[in-house]
Amino acid sequence: MRKLKTTLFIILMLIALTQTIRHLYVRCYYNKPSVLDKYHDTEVNKYIKSSISLDSLLVKYDKVFNEVKTFENGKSKNTIDSLKRLDDKLYETKNDYRNAIEDWEAKEYKIHDVIVFWICGLILIIIGSISYYRKIKWFGISLIITGLTEMIYWTSPDLTLGGATLEFLKYLNVKLVLSSITLTILLILWFLDKNEKMENI
Repeated sequence: MRKLKTTLFIILMLIALTQTIRHLYVRCYYNKPSVLDKYHDTEVNKYIKSSISLDSLLVKYDKVFNEVKTFENGKSKNTIDSLKRLDDKLYETKNDYRNAIEDWEAKEYKIHDVIVFWICGLILIIIGSISYYRKIKWFGISLIITGLTEMIYWTSPDLTLGGATLEFLKYLNVKLVLSSITLTILLILWFLDKNEKMENI
């Protein structure tokens, strides 16, 4: 049992350390500008990246939405389609703001999920630790490993980057902090286990 427990702890520690370093790296270099930005960044994209709240994006979206409505008013679908082919900038702007709003909301939901499930993992660790030190060892270890796995899974790196910079950085900060705490908890559990071994010798 002790060898299996040690192996599992080492694997979880390596994963937690790797992803914490990755979060830290992305956090430091996420905003690094490219020399090509000046050629490809539109005013809309610049505004989206610099947005400080969902409300600021909604104000812009509402304005463009009403412009599209006014533009389409009294025109047939064929006329609208032909005009869109000539110049679809208005529709592109509307879609850009809509995508940015959806991305912002998705990040808010993700932040909520990460915090809730990380706390669930922490509760499992607490219950598992109490069980372990009350000599219900297998049950305790099972809960501790499940809790740590839950915490590591929910703080794992996200493959999607982009959207509003502020909300993404908030999401990344939450993951970085919780990932660092998870790593600290792992180290504490590791040292407690080592001390228990020494006492049993």
